[in-house]
Amino acid sequence: MKLYLVKEIFNGEERLYNQAIVTDEEMIIWTGDRNSDKIKMFIINETIDISDKFVMPGLIDCHVHIASLENKPESAIEWSKVTVDALENLKKLMSAGVVACRDLGSIEGVTIGISNAQKEGILTRLPKLISAGRALTATGGHGYNIGIECDGIDEFIKGTRFVIKEGADVVKVMMSGGVNSPGEEQGPPEVNQEEINATVLEAHARGRKVAVHSHGNTAIKRSVLAGVDSIEHGVFNSEDVMELMLEYGTSLVPTLSAPYYATVEGIRQQPDNPDHKKSKEVVKKHNKATLKAFSMGIPIAMGTDAGCPFNPHDRAFYELVLLHNIGIETADVLKIATQNGAVLLEQDQLGAIASGKEASFIALDRSPFEDFSAIERSKQVWIKGIKVL
Repeated sequence: MKLYLVKEIFNGEERLYNQAIVTDEEMIIWTGDRNSDKIKMFIINETIDISDKFVMPGLIDCHVHIASLENKPESAIEWSKVTVDALENLKKLMSAGVVACRDLGSIEGVTIGISNAQKEGILTRLPKLISAGRALTATGGHGYNIGIECDGIDEFIKGTRFVIKEGADVVKVMMSGGVNSPGEEQGPPEVNQEEINATVLEAHARGRKVAVHSHGNTAIKRSVLAGVDSIEHGVFNSEDVMELMLEYGTSLVPTLSAPYYATVEGIRQQPDNPDHKKSKEVVKKHNKATLKAFSMGIPIAMGTDAGCPFNPHDRAFYELVLLHNIGIETADVLKIATQNGAVLLEQDQLGAIASGKEASFIALDRSPFEDFSAIERSKQVWIKGIKVL
């Protein structure tokens, strides 16, 4: 057994001082005051003194793309490179403090192979990967290069069954276009009500949650009425639809990083691209909608959309900074990035530092309650009781 001595902890719910954590192999078996006599009950083989650190559960990124989103590889050699790059991106996420992530779309569902390897006990010293494999999209719709093109109820049902056959942990649907896609509204709908209804019914019957890419208001409303589990992005959400989200218990994964990096890095690299300039307006609307959703009590989980253009995996932690910058308090931001993600992804063993939870946590040099920029600095990372960074 290992004993960790800690100055300050955020355990997923609250901030505590002068704490101790006792672990046995992969699991936490006790937490409490470092001066407690209960520590004597355990046979301690190693004491790790991190009394000068701030410790919290590892981050859970509910929306990433770890594999290339470019054109489909043409040979086994190219496929092997895609896989190696995906593993490197998992390492980059880990360096940002991520201990679990959900990949929401990959070419030919390649990321399912990685998540399957983890289920077989391989790649245990990397963040846990939950994979959607291929997304479901309308013919020619947003993200068709990483999806299965479906039209009509029967094809969406078959597409759902097919990705589950391939091993998808969650079903991803591209409900709307992008923020700059042409249409009658921003983020126009691309999947109709009957199609998403059938998809949700089929996925839920087979024990899979449904996550939907939805920017525009119509697409978000259709998705909520169908009973999807999470709205990804939700840029142009309206208050009346947010009321529906509360009624239906729909979660929001806002991915503030996506338009932020398109604005900052996109404009820097491609200053004449009009889409990047439009992203400045999108950021303001997105921030306002996200803060409103939070203030109304809609469950929010962290997601970065890392892997999309200009959006780096090794800065996944910056999503927390963006959430904090729009006016969400520190404790709530940390809960969004840990416990809320564990609930959405049904990873009961993660998201908290408590007895019976997995020993997957991070240590920061300073407390984000005192200086939030501490979340941006170097981190020590443990996954299943093993220090990996």
